[in-house]
Amino acid sequence: MRKYIVTILIMVLMVTTGVFKVDSQIETKETQYKTNINNTEQTYKTIPEPKLVNPDIIKVQQVTGWDLKTSTYFVEEANTRGVKVFEEALPIASIESGNTYKFHKIHHNTNGSTDGGLFQINDVTYKGIVKQFKSEGREFKSWDRTNPEFNISAGMYWIAYLKDNHQLKDHKLFTSYNRGVVGAKKYASRSGSYRSEYSRKVYEIKNQLIKQEK
Repeated sequence: MRKYIVTILIMVLMVTTGVFKVDSQIETKETQYKTNINNTEQTYKTIPEPKLVNPDIIKVQQVTGWDLKTSTYFVEEANTRGVKVFEEALPIASIESGNTYKFHKIHHNTNGSTDGGLFQINDVTYKGIVKQFKSEGREFKSWDRTNPEFNISAGMYWIAYLKDNHQLKDHKLFTSYNRGVVGAKKYASRSGSYRSEYSRKVYEIKNQLIKQEK
């Protein structure tokens, strides 16, 4: 009888121990599960949300084939100077670069001067812009006109200068960019209008870009 009772007690103890082990394992797994969930939530909280790229930057990148950094710089410089990206800056850049949007182009004029870079900055204009930028405390890795960063900044500055200091816009702005302020005035005096072959080409590209935006 005693053996029987002992046997029963041992069995009860084993079952009870097993239940405790199962409960313990369940509790351990639940704790691990909760810990994993908390860790996952914490991980999601620490991952920064992706920044939305300005649609204008994406559009410039698609049109020009530039990388994101160059396209971003182009749009930001235009906005800083109050230059319209698709109505003024990009159409001029297209004409000046021969619709290639390249920065290495150098054009030699018959008077011995040269125009360089995306915006084809002339020697005289270049010297004035460099002086202005240095007075503003601007710094560039290279002050060469074929340096994309400098050339974009110079082009935007010059467009803004013509707009703000001479109150130029539309055909008057584009013809003056091409011929200079004095040269544009002489042209308008002869032809009776600021509409030139150059300004018409800029308008064509401008209208195409605006149409593509819609």
